[in-house]
Amino acid sequence: MKRLLIASTVGTIILYVWLALAHTVLMFHYSDFKYTPAQDSILTAVSSSLHEDGFYMTPYYNEGTSMKEMEDEMKARIGKPWALINYHSEMEDESAMTFIMSLIYNFISVLIICIALATASSKLASFGQHLWFVMLFAFFPIFSSLLLMYNWEGFPMQFLRGEIIDLIVGYFLTGLWLAWYYRRIESNPSAS
Repeated sequence: MKRLLIASTVGTIILYVWLALAHTVLMFHYSDFKYTPAQDSILTAVSSSLHEDGFYMTPYYNEGTSMKEMEDEMKARIGKPWALINYHSEMEDESAMTFIMSLIYNFISVLIICIALATASSKLASFGQHLWFVMLFAFFPIFSSLLLMYNWEGFPMQFLRGEIIDLIVGYFLTGLWLAWYYRRIESNPSAS
């Protein structure tokens, strides 16, 4: 349990620091979104039309629309504009709780990797295999989620690029630590 806690805690710190640097100092996410000088008029129109926080696609189908009607509407909309809107009625300041929850989410992610790595370690013969095993946890959400968002919902690559960099670099750095730590434990079982 102590080893799992050490591996997870140090891995979480590495991942958290990388993500903080990527979002602030390194500015990988600076170009995630595009600016429009019409933002005030767009927000006025959106806030007067939407009355509930949520993720909207426009145009979209009304509840109860039949499959045939959906197909007909889809054909009629081809070549016309559409939008995804993540609407919030009020912008909130990033509180300490936002950063604490990010740390908790990072810890849970790294803990899952550590549990899997501890289970699989006897099958992993080298540092490289340990590192590659950790990297699979980065590639899985890239291909099972992010690229599907690009494919189906049209999420722009300019946005997803930063997310993909976060995962690959973050899990690579965390993986270096975990590969070293688990190899050290395997070569010296009495070590912490």
